[in-house]
Amino acid sequence: MKRERTINRLVLVWRVFAVALVVFVAVLVVAAADGHAGTWAGKVTPGANGTQTISSPAKGFAEPATLKLPELWRLGGDSEDEEEFFGVISDIDIDANGQVYLLDSQLNQAKIYTADGEFVRSIGREGEGPGEFRTPTSMFFTKEKVAVIQMMPGKIVLLTKDGQPGGDYPIPQAPDGGFQMIQGGESRGGNVVLYMARQKFDQAAGKWSRQSFLASIDPTGKQVAEYSSKENTINMASAEMNDATWDTFERRWEVGPNGKVYACNSYDNYEVTVYDKSGKVEKTITREYKHVPRTADEKAFMNRMFSHWAKMIPNCKVVINPMDKDIENIYVRDDGSMWVLSSAGARNLPKGTLGTFDVFNPEGQFVKQVTLQGQGDPLEDLYVFEKDRLYVVTSFLQAAMSAQGVQGLYDEAEEPEPMAVICYKLEGDVIAAR
Repeated sequence: MKRERTINRLVLVWRVFAVALVVFVAVLVVAAADGHAGTWAGKVTPGANGTQTISSPAKGFAEPATLKLPELWRLGGDSEDEEEFFGVISDIDIDANGQVYLLDSQLNQAKIYTADGEFVRSIGREGEGPGEFRTPTSMFFTKEKVAVIQMMPGKIVLLTKDGQPGGDYPIPQAPDGGFQMIQGGESRGGNVVLYMARQKFDQAAGKWSRQSFLASIDPTGKQVAEYSSKENTINMASAEMNDATWDTFERRWEVGPNGKVYACNSYDNYEVTVYDKSGKVEKTITREYKHVPRTADEKAFMNRMFSHWAKMIPNCKVVINPMDKDIENIYVRDDGSMWVLSSAGARNLPKGTLGTFDVFNPEGQFVKQVTLQGQGDPLEDLYVFEKDRLYVVTSFLQAAMSAQGVQGLYDEAEEPEPMAVICYKLEGDVIAAR
């Protein structure tokens, strides 16, 4: 803002006019290509250092759509085929040949299937030797190999596509030699981005801290950019764990097809920050939104989950926010559109509804809501958008919590359903970006 105050008033007026003109032209192009006469009623606010805030109203400029997705295939679940048994599928990725890789963090392997769901082979195994790993979180592809990310101690194990050890992908080390975890990673648009966490305990001060951040690395393991970053500190003398404080961009970030990074840095604001590859903030995308209050059952569920982690800290108090976070997750499609699953779009859904998504065009303007129909629960299952397909991993949260030893979250009398992977075809008017 200090920089803006030094700009000549006439120049500032001209720049605002120029931005408005560009947005107006963009809206006309979007409307013409989308086949309707809707007009975006939001605004663009210039910020410091060339950044922008793209603010949309609560309603999109196109009519909402509801689409029933055809199911192409499913694996696991009640199947008696041993090849289709899963522990905890933590990530799904597609290689250049269209083969589907299902990373199982409990079985410590990746199962490979054809695009039609036919089993090809399994690669990887549990251990500490070459080509081995434990509790992998995610994976990505290099030019010739599969990179599997182990959470702790953080490392990236390389495998050939036929399962042979391929060495390790180098990663940056903690500057003070502290404990480092890699909680996720993605490679897209020539940008390898890791979600990392470094933690340390200051015994003299009686404080434990964890720094979580998104960073891109090059093939030598050098960190070349940093995006979102946050430090959480717990004072052992008056320990408190607040779910709204701990749940910010974690699990709510994406790398776009051009390598840009999208992150939700706020718990109770409907906004997404977009960074260019170098780590510079390019724009912030917002939409008018009303917070969704949690039900008594939801608050109790969250309290049980956070209490499991808090019990490792003596006399730690758990605080659960009465409102849910505005954005549950974001998905950036290959066409540059961003699909946002809000707290409202993930709740009170009719049976057979996967969720209601807020679709934004590549310019960051809210276009319309799209409701997808199929079998899936956005609060319990894992959703992965890949090209023209949506993969749903059922019973994901329950299986993941059980694998971590979290007990008492669900009704113990109910037998959990076996995990399944469902592949849906995304077709019809599902891309509202152009």
